[in-house]
Amino acid sequence: MQIVKACLLSTSKDPLIQEIFNRRQEHVSTFSRLWSGPKALADLIPIVEHSMRFAGQTDHAGLGSLRDTYFARPNLSEIRAKTGEILRDLEEEKRINHSSLLAQQGAWTHYRDDVRPFDLSWNNLIYGPGPKIISFVLNSQINSVKTPDMMKLWGYRPNANCPLCSLPKCTLHHILVNCKFALEQGRYNWRHDSVLANIEVSFQKFVLEVNQRKLTETSLKPLYRSFVRAGQKLPLQTINKPKEGLLTKANDWVLLVDFEHKKIVFPPHIYPTNQRPDIIFWSRMSRSVILLELTCCAEEGVKAAQLRKQVRYHELVENVNANNWNATLLTIEVGARGLIGNGTWRAFLKLGLSSQSATSLCKTLSVVVARCSYAICLAQDSLTWSHNTDLVLTDLFHSDSTPTISQPPAASPSEDNSK
Repeated sequence: MQIVKACLLSTSKDPLIQEIFNRRQEHVSTFSRLWSGPKALADLIPIVEHSMRFAGQTDHAGLGSLRDTYFARPNLSEIRAKTGEILRDLEEEKRINHSSLLAQQGAWTHYRDDVRPFDLSWNNLIYGPGPKIISFVLNSQINSVKTPDMMKLWGYRPNANCPLCSLPKCTLHHILVNCKFALEQGRYNWRHDSVLANIEVSFQKFVLEVNQRKLTETSLKPLYRSFVRAGQKLPLQTINKPKEGLLTKANDWVLLVDFEHKKIVFPPHIYPTNQRPDIIFWSRMSRSVILLELTCCAEEGVKAAQLRKQVRYHELVENVNANNWNATLLTIEVGARGLIGNGTWRAFLKLGLSSQSATSLCKTLSVVVARCSYAICLAQDSLTWSHNTDLVLTDLFHSDSTPTISQPPAASPSEDNSK
């Protein structure tokens, strides 16, 4: 607002106002520590003029179409808008640089380009997972959750040992993804299978829609349709073609999902192996196999997890391709703090999901993994673990509705009394 006010005063048509602003600018130019709008405006004007004079082309117009705009003088409203935009970018860059130097609270700067941000819209804040989950997601990104190492740092505990495996330094990373006791007890598998169960629900609906489609042969349009006579126009085509993806090449897809309590076997007619990817799509019509591998890792290890899964199933993909089948491997990375890897959204699009459906599914997975990680974090002092049912949210593809937990059917009075 100070910059906008300085822009308005500096470009005022009243000579008295301009004189007052010039004297104010001369006075504040000697300040060395205090920030002021007129002084910042003087530093931003050269950057704004250069940015507007040599702005890159952002639309689909041909080369040279913006030639006249390079020499046109921008109006005052455009200058004010560009000045505020550049100021926000510079201040944001300063905050990012400062956060990257923080050992504890700046950890998010190392993986912010690899994951999608958590949904902090007003709709999700008010009708979303609730204040406890929102608080956990925000605090986990700056490592300020009540973990043993932080409690010792704040003076509430004499040591930072892990209550489960007695590790000398129990951090948030250790609690969420690296505790051996929690791994053997099945806490991480419960979170993994909960995310997998929500993906299965959405994929079952999508496969059902794909298998009901009629396959049409795609061919080039006739040559005469590529030319238009002088004075004539081609009618606009309003046909909504379905999104092309890996699953749209056939309509006999079979979906297999591997759970800890319901293990699958890789189709032996495709290739005999003891490996079990998390999700398998296979079609006899197109002789295609799509393998999806899910990893619920820490956000810092998204890239490493993707590379590790690609190396793990590289030999299987090669063997399937050598057996006259077309195999494709896609990896899905879901962060333990509730942030979804960028490759996950691209994998959903590659399968054939629309952009809206892929975004909605990513938001659902983000809420699911945040709920699971919050439960794991709350049970950091408990040696018992009673969560065996996967956490499945309904209304996956409806972004306007609030996600709810699907509840089991109510028990009869006799069953309740017996329990």
